[in-house]
Amino acid sequence: MSLRDFVLTVFPVPSPLAPPAAGIDISSGSVKSIVLAEHGGHAHLQSFFETPLPEGVVRGGDIEQRDRIVEILRSIRLRTGIRSAHACLPERKAYIYEVIVPADAKDLKAGVEYDFEAHVPLPPGEAIYAFQPIRRTEAGTVVSVTAYAKRVVNEYISVFADAGIHLRSLEVESSALVRAVLRGADLESTVMVIDFGRKTTRIAIAEQGVVAFTATVDIGGDTLSSAIMKNFNVPEEEAEKLKNERGFLMNKENKDLVDALMATVSIVKEEVARHLSYWNNPPADEPPRRPVEKIVVCGGNANLRGFPEYLEGAAGIPVSVVNAWTNAFSLDEYIPAMPFSVSLEYATAIGLALRGLPHRPW
Repeated sequence: MSLRDFVLTVFPVPSPLAPPAAGIDISSGSVKSIVLAEHGGHAHLQSFFETPLPEGVVRGGDIEQRDRIVEILRSIRLRTGIRSAHACLPERKAYIYEVIVPADAKDLKAGVEYDFEAHVPLPPGEAIYAFQPIRRTEAGTVVSVTAYAKRVVNEYISVFADAGIHLRSLEVESSALVRAVLRGADLESTVMVIDFGRKTTRIAIAEQGVVAFTATVDIGGDTLSSAIMKNFNVPEEEAEKLKNERGFLMNKENKDLVDALMATVSIVKEEVARHLSYWNNPPADEPPRRPVEKIVVCGGNANLRGFPEYLEGAAGIPVSVVNAWTNAFSLDEYIPAMPFSVSLEYATAIGLALRGLPHRPW
């Protein structure tokens, strides 16, 4: 059974009265919600809310303290009025791969299922999957497949149900992220999207707008802040200010700060380089790939000054900070009640909410 069909079986599509579009992003560090409303074909931000999570509530994508998550989701429902929402599943629990479905296959679904068990080490009947075609080749159609253990999906479904929130869809985190930040020519090329968060750094590669590769690095902005606090003997608030205002400015006066940050950021740089090399040089038994043409960065630590330039010098391709609202509305026409720097933290939740807007091609 596909992931989409499974979710719709448990939670059928609601009545034609479309509610405001809500996205809820559960991560290891927080639960974020965004509500977008649309009037006259134009979207605007209706509300946003974040609840930090103590260590261990969500670990490695597993909900370890479900009562706490249910309590938080119920609080979001009461505080924001969210009655239904689009949500995401943790990438750490996903099996994501590409496969070529031969042109003579009965259909794409049959082609995906043919060697499904070779890619997804789960017993028959315990996996839920979804797939998207990417492009055609002489050998057939290149398809991206995402699979989860049914128990993982059931757990996320159950916490929303117990909180009284109607779950409209579930998808892998990076799919929502790509929906928020890529458009135009980026949907025709291959782009690496980096979500530089507080506790982790997520790396995704989207080929023609379809997520085909993901990885998670257990390094985030909190590690950077801790290094600054230790080296400069300053409180957390001051460390955050130093990080975002001075960051990787390469000058003599900033040398001590750059040195303090380098040990952590160099790990991120090395992981980015490793995954770029893997993608751009696929093994002979995998589908041919189009090289990554650019990197875009979001997440709270995308605000680290000088980080895009530092990463660009290492990767050898253009790197830029995203506009998380790019597919919601034009900042030339509407300014939401959320600072731009904060919106970078909400990119996944924004992408989830976009899925619920009427008259959009999601």
